[in-house]
Amino acid sequence: MTPPPAPADVAEAPATPTLAEQRSAQILAAAVTLFAERGYVDTKIEDISNAIGVGKGLIYRYFRDKQEVLFHAISAVQAEYTSGHFAGPQGTEDPVAALRRMLRMHCRVADEHTLETLLAYRSTKDLSHEQRERIKALESGIVAEIRHHLDAAIAAGRMQITDTQVAACQFLMYGHGWALKRWALEPEVTIERYIDAGERLLIDPFVTPR
Repeated sequence: MTPPPAPADVAEAPATPTLAEQRSAQILAAAVTLFAERGYVDTKIEDISNAIGVGKGLIYRYFRDKQEVLFHAISAVQAEYTSGHFAGPQGTEDPVAALRRMLRMHCRVADEHTLETLLAYRSTKDLSHEQRERIKALESGIVAEIRHHLDAAIAAGRMQITDTQVAACQFLMYGHGWALKRWALEPEVTIERYIDAGERLLIDPFVTPR
């Protein structure tokens, strides 16, 4: 009889969201839609609660006020990059391959969270100073991760770039560009075509011959 696998050999099952996490996500999704349709200023807590069929008191159980709802809606998207999927393996991975992967994921996050990305551009000014600084810190971390791989590619003789800080910011802006301009690009330009074009613009010209 084959013994059961040891705990280390058993794949870890994905965690099931708690009821509180599910409710919080529901509130944020409704808020993002309403903020996009009506604007942050013209959306009230009552509008959010009505959209999901609950009393506004339930909203206040999860968020202090509308400003905090906005902050979490914006920062939740940036958390996608710190989930481990964005940074990914760093040991033996070719730095150029890492950059291609990161650009692809960055564009896909913008594709999946277009409204939240637009909201960040439109309404970050409505956050408190502390909240804006926290958003800035999250974004700076994303840029730093991209720059890390750019510097690694240069050190390995795989790329030639004079200013990796600016180049890393261009990576960030390119992904955001899909969310900002997909209304004008689609359906002629698909997300795959956009990603491929990004590689030709931001990576391929700087790769050194092997």
